[in-house]
Amino acid sequence: MYLLIGDIGGTRTRLRLLEKAGEEWLVRHQGRYPSGKFPSLAEVVDHYLNCQLHGKHRKKVHAAWFAVAGPVQRDSVIFTNLPWVESAHDLAEKLDLPAVHLVNDLEAQAQAIPFLPENQLIPIQGGAPGNNRFLIIAAGTGLGMATLQISGESVKAFSSEGGHCDLAPVTDVHSDLLRHLQERFAHVSYERVLSGPGLLTLHDFVQRRVKVTSPPGEERRPISSAGIAELANLGDPVAVESIELFIQLLGAFAGNAALQWLALGGVYLAGGVTVGLQSFFASHTFTDAFQHKGRMRPLMEQIPVAIVADDDAGLEGITRLAIRHNG
Repeated sequence: MYLLIGDIGGTRTRLRLLEKAGEEWLVRHQGRYPSGKFPSLAEVVDHYLNCQLHGKHRKKVHAAWFAVAGPVQRDSVIFTNLPWVESAHDLAEKLDLPAVHLVNDLEAQAQAIPFLPENQLIPIQGGAPGNNRFLIIAAGTGLGMATLQISGESVKAFSSEGGHCDLAPVTDVHSDLLRHLQERFAHVSYERVLSGPGLLTLHDFVQRRVKVTSPPGEERRPISSAGIAELANLGDPVAVESIELFIQLLGAFAGNAALQWLALGGVYLAGGVTVGLQSFFASHTFTDAFQHKGRMRPLMEQIPVAIVADDDAGLEGITRLAIRHNG
């Protein structure tokens, strides 16, 4: 008997096949695909199953569990950063599977938090956990967020679309940024700046601010967040300022969310963009913005913060959820 597991992001689709062996579920295969190259989730999953299981063996798939990048409502999802609309019922029919379960990707990723090894966590701020509530924020293709509550052996995760809340300026630069973005977008959310595309937007904003002092012909326009990190490592001042602005905005956003949820157990920063910029968190830019909450500063100083370096934490989380429900 098999379980099909998937972590479906705006950039990459990660799929895993588990096989029941006695009382255990063992990973038999794992693959990655670029999400944007497929017209639907059904297409990429069908391709994977045809490659890994042939003929009658597909009938041995007991159920599929997918962590999806978008809000799940009535077993359906409209992907936020993909032109996909999927339902569990339709996927089960198209793929000829007995059951399909859809879970928000950050809700699934939160399930992995209690089990992450220490070497997969990069401390940003120490502290003393004040309760059993945790927050996970992932900046990648989009900006995801979920909360986690642990009570004994009970692990409960709650999804959120907080990344689409209004961008709230804290400094004069943030106010200039908001006005700049309001000229481009009808609604300016945190995801507009705290994501892969968002970092490019910040780079464009900073470039415009310093354009008069930039020597002609020396402008370099990166095409990815990784490209900005590379320029920053070479000392490019626009790239460095763009990343500092990103980290400052992330600190303010994470601090707001931690207060709203009273997540005193800890805040975990995940996602490909955040992990790619981990070396730039050595300064106090993040913690200064995170703690800058007026009379709540002493409380904010006690909340542990760490970066999740495990790129497959989402896949691990949905795997644990699937196994828990399938024995």
